[in-house]
Amino acid sequence: MNVQAETGSVDWAALEALDAREEIAVAGHRWDELLAIQAERRALLDALPRTLSVAAKPMLERALARSQATERLLLGSLAETKGAIERLRGGRRAIGAYGSGGRLPRPTHTPDLRA
Repeated sequence: MNVQAETGSVDWAALEALDAREEIAVAGHRWDELLAIQAERRALLDALPRTLSVAAKPMLERALARSQATERLLLGSLAETKGAIERLRGGRRAIGAYGSGGRLPRPTHTPDLRA
């Protein structure tokens, strides 16, 4: 849907399509694709006229709501990724301890406990 503005028209369908693609990319952990979508969005937003008609308000509100929902999905994905990395670190420490016969590696510096 195009809304005539003071200096041109806005392709709201393109913005909605970007929102949908962004949501799918985040859900699928396709980060490279997400970066490309964000660049497309930036170009589209940069092309917006300075003044929009009042008729644009509902479309902007829908775009904002969808963007906020995608942001929440992204934050959830990042938390999930952080948890996976932490589990990998824990597994790596366990494997390292197993490889040393279950003993922790000897410290390179022994504190002087004589006091």
